[in-house]
Amino acid sequence: MRVVCSFRRFFCISVTLGACAGAFGQPAAPNPAVPPSYALLSLVGDQFSVVFRREESGTRLDSNSRREYALPTAALDEVAGDAAEDVIKRLKPVSPVLRFSIRDPRLFALQEKLLVDSSDSRGLREALAKLLKDNAATRLVLVTKYRDDAQFKLLQTTTGSGKIAGLGFYVDSYMRLRTSDTGEGTSGFLGPFAYLSVTVVDAASMAVIRSVPARESDMELPLNATGAVRAWDALTPEGKVDALERVLRRAVQNATAAALAD
Repeated sequence: MRVVCSFRRFFCISVTLGACAGAFGQPAAPNPAVPPSYALLSLVGDQFSVVFRREESGTRLDSNSRREYALPTAALDEVAGDAAEDVIKRLKPVSPVLRFSIRDPRLFALQEKLLVDSSDSRGLREALAKLLKDNAATRLVLVTKYRDDAQFKLLQTTTGSGKIAGLGFYVDSYMRLRTSDTGEGTSGFLGPFAYLSVTVVDAASMAVIRSVPARESDMELPLNATGAVRAWDALTPEGKVDALERVLRRAVQNATAAALAD
């Protein structure tokens, strides 16, 4: 089941709650006879990044260049929701699953603050708790962006520089690489990545039960690319979409399974 909300309606719910911050405390003791019901909300699919590695300059500062591309649809959040729902149904087969889709730039921008009670986040947290209660959800599975060092796996080590977060592509046009099977050499690689966290939240108290980060990425070599930026052209446009969905699905599945582990 999916519930689609405008941010205006979602946020305005909090106006009727008054000063009820005291209602948020420790997670209520679950009734073992009643299985928890899970609500899903993904906040990673509003945009993707293209990060271009720059040659090392002798400084530890992140000198990479970045471009952000907004996504007008919820397609990638749907992929994340599908992946999380599959895991919940496998690990918690008797638990109902409800999916929310709340599309507004302000909510995406404030996503990190949803997990901590503060003056900035309190209204959003109260509104979200009300929404969960109205839909009889006892747990929220929240997918958010995670920022960490860029790391792409080689055979025996990793490569990458600077920080990356959320969904996107890392473009390295400098590193010399060879394939492990044929030994064919090439310059650079294209790295689709999904850096995110899956957090399980108690719906009544909005307290975090468990949060698990996931850092998933692949490396695509531009062996047959002919474009001006060969690393970027390692995949066709369709191939880039498939690759981004693949790492996103893998990240959400792994993190959700770990977050729900008993």
